[in-house]
Amino acid sequence: MNSKEKKELAFRIYPLPHGTSYGYTDLLQPETVEILFDYCQIMEAVIYKEGWDMLLNFHGLETLYELNKKSGWFDCDSMDEFLQYIEANIEDTSNRTRGQLS
Repeated sequence: MNSKEKKELAFRIYPLPHGTSYGYTDLLQPETVEILFDYCQIMEAVIYKEGWDMLLNFHGLETLYELNKKSGWFDCDSMDEFLQYIEANIEDTSNRTRGQLS
């Protein structure tokens, strides 16, 4: 396993007490990404900038937009608006320390 695969790209606070770290291989499956979006919507999880970079590079904006529509995390009507939400989320999470959700 290389360092790219080990890096924490997203984090969920459950199961307690240690939570769940999401790495590169975890985020390859669209189903996992949709579930992660669900957790983010209820403020149980966070996607770090490196995670968004990986998701956008691997899945692409259109696929992520479709997964978001299924999940209902960001309430947006276009891919442009979705991208704005992603950028705002990246800015918000970049001001936190790892494992901190609020």
